[in-house]
Amino acid sequence: MNSRFYLRLAGLLAATALLLSPGLRAADEETETDGATARVKFSDPGIPGTLKLSIPWAELHIIGTDGNEVIVTSSLDQKGRAEVDDEGFRRLDEDVTFELAEKDNVAVVTVAGDNAWASHGAEFMIKVPRNTNLVLRTSLGGEILVDGVEGDLDINSMNGEVTLRDIASSAVVNTLNGEISATFKSAPVKPVSLSTLNGEIDVRLPGDTKANLRMRTHNGSIRTNFPDKVLQTKTEKVTGSSAPVAVSSDDVHRELSREQARINKEVARARRDAAKATADAVKAATEATKEAIEAAVEASVNVNVNLDGVVPVAPAAPVPPIPPLPNFGGKSIVGTLNGGGVDIKLTSMNGTITLRQVK
Repeated sequence: MNSRFYLRLAGLLAATALLLSPGLRAADEETETDGATARVKFSDPGIPGTLKLSIPWAELHIIGTDGNEVIVTSSLDQKGRAEVDDEGFRRLDEDVTFELAEKDNVAVVTVAGDNAWASHGAEFMIKVPRNTNLVLRTSLGGEILVDGVEGDLDINSMNGEVTLRDIASSAVVNTLNGEISATFKSAPVKPVSLSTLNGEIDVRLPGDTKANLRMRTHNGSIRTNFPDKVLQTKTEKVTGSSAPVAVSSDDVHRELSREQARINKEVARARRDAAKATADAVKAATEATKEAIEAAVEASVNVNVNLDGVVPVAPAAPVPPIPPLPNFGGKSIVGTLNGGGVDIKLTSMNGTITLRQVK
């Protein structure tokens, strides 16, 4: 191979690197999102700290590291550190910026400015100590990627995929529209709850995980590659009036409750429509029979035929069948993994649930 080939190969690799989204880069990659960077240390590094983030809409990539700092790099400017443009000017009025603050072992990332909702499309690359607990909220949406964080995860997102890689401990994730993918590098030691209204759920667990499982989907399938002897399950009867699996009281919980109420109304409306259709059909048949009797009697009088008291009756009009009610109850599977242990709950309104064994 000549030098021209290697130059061409290097060019292709460079172009591929440029196309990679910052939110999808590997955890060991040092390149950070272009923009301002802020750093803080937890007050008590001897115990796990907590990172809290509440943003209307942004792409989040959070990486667990062996360091002792929280490092936030964002495409937004840091509050109080406005960028100087090419002409040497900096903006004094409030633009959309981010702020990082720490108190009592809790680091908080917020968006500030005249219109915080204008953060749509912002990107955040955040590095935290591996044992950090995460509390993440996106009011409108944006993809979330958590990589190598071993603390407890509490995530609520309105729209966007949630991807969790090489996690441990616990994960509670709720999203309205988006897939959820979670890979545990070790068996979870605390309850796990993953819930989405529209999207698939894909969970990878070590083969030695001990858990009590409850998996439910309304429109989708439930599948696994765990062997029968390891994962023992049974089907749980679900009715349309069953309440959805309990989730947190944030926005997604309210949306799921509204969706369940809407489904219950549709069932009730379908039943009312079916009853009305039946009543209308019976009424139509009665009217047709009455008209047929009157016509037959009139005809018998006109032709002077003695019916000997027998009144002819026309056949009743066929009653239309009651339309089948849609099955809003869905499918629910409960079971134990390696004899049972920590509670794991997976719920999707519209999407397939896949439970994978990772060897």
